[in-house]
Amino acid sequence: MQGGHYYGRKEVLRFKLYEENIHPQCAGCNWKGMNTTKIRERYRMYMEDMYGVRRVKAMNRLAFRKPPKFKMDEVLEFKKYLREQIKIQLKRLGEI
Repeated sequence: MQGGHYYGRKEVLRFKLYEENIHPQCAGCNWKGMNTTKIRERYRMYMEDMYGVRRVKAMNRLAFRKPPKFKMDEVLEFKKYLREQIKIQLKRLGEI
């Protein structure tokens, strides 16, 4: 599995590390599939089921605005949070 981005991390910097934009995807869907309408539409439907139509529309409105600047302490805090989330998921999967 790979971390598939609904909004590509190169095209939309605002959502590069946004958790609601990143979900598990097989390599085929992640690399080639997101360029097809069928896979992209399925991903959108998944996101609407997961977060609601209103949230996905809000992300659409924000997608191409200039990304916010973060202070170093915010980045380090986010890094710490993500490491904790990884540990929680590894423990959940029985890998720790």
